Amino acid sequence: MTALQFDTPVTRLLGIRIPLLQGAMAWLSEAPMVAAVSNQGGLGVLGASLMSVAELEAQVLATKALTTKPFGVNFPLVLGEYGEHLDMALSHGVRIIVMSAGSPRKFTARIHAAGAVCVHVVPNLKLALSALDAGVDAIVVESVEAGGHVSTEGITGFTNIPNLRAHLKVPLIAAGGITSGAGMAAAMALGADGVQMGTRFLATVENNAAPIYKQMVTGATEFDTPVYSRNYHPGRALKSPTLETILAMEKAGHGNEEVRTFIGRGRAKKAAHDGNLQDGMFYSGAGAVNITEVLTVAQVFERVLAEYAEAVARLHRLAGLR
Repeated sequence: MTALQFDTPVTRLLGIRIPLLQGAMAWLSEAPMVAAVSNQGGLGVLGASLMSVAELEAQVLATKALTTKPFGVNFPLVLGEYGEHLDMALSHGVRIIVMSAGSPRKFTARIHAAGAVCVHVVPNLKLALSALDAGVDAIVVESVEAGGHVSTEGITGFTNIPNLRAHLKVPLIAAGGITSGAGMAAAMALGADGVQMGTRFLATVENNAAPIYKQMVTGATEFDTPVYSRNYHPGRALKSPTLETILAMEKAGHGNEEVRTFIGRGRAKKAAHDGNLQDGMFYSGAGAVNITEVLTVAQVFERVLAEYAEAVARLHRLAGLR
C-alpha cells in the first residue's frame, strides 16, 4: 500500500502527520499511550481530569521523556479550576491545549499569549459558534455516539459533522463512535478535517486501564453502552452493577439529585485504575461494539490507515473511478 500523505487543516495546525487525535479519557490518558500516539504521527492528549498540579506535571514530564512529537493536554472545565495546571503545562512547552465541558473564554487569551493552540470540544453548532467567538483555533464536534458525558440533544455524527462544516471555517475534528479507518474516511467525507478516537485507544496495550475494563470494551455488544441520566447530565458507559443501579433508579422515577448523589465522584478512577466492577463507572463510546481485540498503538495506526485506504478505494470502485 502506498503510504498515505495527509495534508489537512488539522495536520497543519497541530504539526502532525496523520489527522487522528486520541481523545482524552478520565484517568485513562496517561504518558505511555499519549506518547505512543504522538510517535505514530497522531496527536496524543493527556487527560487532566481531577489530577493535582503535581500529578499532571509528572505525566507531562513523562510524556516529554517518551516523545519529541507534539502532544496536548485536556482540561474538562466543569470539573474544577485549572489555572495552575495550565500555567504548568505551558511552562513545560505544551503547545496544544484541548478544553471541554465549559466555556473556553477563561483561558483562550492565556493560551494564545504562550504561543499555544486552543482546541475546544462541543456537542453542537450553537456551542461551536460560542467557542469561536471566544477565539479558539479548532473545534472537536463530539456527537452522541461518544463515551463519557454527551449532550442532551443526542445529535448524531451524520447530522453534526456536515452542519458544523457548513458554518465553520476553522479546522473541524469529528468524534463519537469512530473506531476504524472506514469511520475516519466517512467523517472526512462528511466534512471533517480529522477525527478523534477515544474508546479505540482504551483497548490498547499502552493504555493504563485495568484488564477487566479492556475486556468489557472488546466484549461489548450494541446493547452494552447505554446512555444514562438522559434528563439531567447524560453519559454513556458500559453496563456494570453501578450503571444497572442508575438505570433502575431512573426507571423507578427517582429524582435527578438522588441519582447524582448515588453516582458521586471518583467512580471513573475506580474503574480505570482499580478495575472495580462493583463500584466503578466504565465509560465507553458506542463504537465499542466494533472493537474486538486489544492492540498496540502502532497496530491501531497500521490498521486504521489500511482501512482508510481501502474505504476510499472501495468508493472509487463503486463509482467506476480509477
